[in-house]
Amino acid sequence: MSQTNCCQNIPFTRDIQSKKVYCKKHFIELIENRVRKTINQYNMLNKDDHIGLGYSGGKDSTVLLNILFKLKKRFPQCTLSALTIDEGIKGYRDECLELTQKITKKYQIPHVIISFKNIYGVTLDQIIEENLSKEYALSACSICGILRRRALNYAARKVNASKIATAHNLDDEAQSILLNLVRGDSNKFIRLSRFPIQKFQTLIPRIRPFVRITEPEIVLYAYAKDLEYHSYPCPYAFSAMRNHIRTFLSEMEEKRPSTLRNIVNLHDSVSQYFPQVDNLEPPFLCQKCGEVSTHEICPICQLLDNLGFKNPLKSEEPLNPHPQSGISDRFRSF
Repeated sequence: MSQTNCCQNIPFTRDIQSKKVYCKKHFIELIENRVRKTINQYNMLNKDDHIGLGYSGGKDSTVLLNILFKLKKRFPQCTLSALTIDEGIKGYRDECLELTQKITKKYQIPHVIISFKNIYGVTLDQIIEENLSKEYALSACSICGILRRRALNYAARKVNASKIATAHNLDDEAQSILLNLVRGDSNKFIRLSRFPIQKFQTLIPRIRPFVRITEPEIVLYAYAKDLEYHSYPCPYAFSAMRNHIRTFLSEMEEKRPSTLRNIVNLHDSVSQYFPQVDNLEPPFLCQKCGEVSTHEICPICQLLDNLGFKNPLKSEEPLNPHPQSGISDRFRSF
């Protein structure tokens, strides 16, 4: 069967979905159009949103910064801030911080750096070291995950963002779905949504514009645009259970292309039967830090207390979320 080329330009890559061969220019347009369609499909953004981008300096967040910046130029009412979390990983995060500051300066967008040390009074390195001495030690990624989510929400509130954008891609999304199934965690399986949901007033809704873009496509886009990014993996990443799921799904995707997309499509199909929650009254305000929680003491304060650390952060006054405009105001043209 003869291949179909996008045009007469020099071929750059072959798209697995369309089976078409694309030149560099049309490949870039292909990825940007898929992001635009994803934003529209899941009603992720309004024209007047203030987007707080979780920006680590890695390939995924750097590509997302590039695409969101392009979007921002076409919708001047939309604003963009970069939010970088400094976990306190010696020999790893310092280099990332230098790069994020350099790139945000190039794009001339506000850049906020929030550190674990300032929020929690302790670095991730110190937390992991103490955690390893416990009989039932948690994985480093599990600890970092809950601390980063709180820190990112805190940073978004500081800049009064109406949405938090993260660069989780199709690979990440399929892994999360399967990971929740393997763990038997029905609550997380149900809560995982690609639509921006504001469950509580002080929790900023999150969006993932890359949930239809694979990791190899992101790498190729970064190469096509000659983007500079930090390419070294986190030294704690090896401990995650997600790695086993990632390896399995990578092998399946190689043998059976569209495996990742099928998993996300299936979750989309069954999610219409899940109970929807939006703007609920929080069951508790944590007695120690004042943040919303499902328990009288939130999981973060429990974690730090169990490890012998004290959480110094007190929640500021709740911020009013930005009102969401109607369907007609959402992005119809990227």
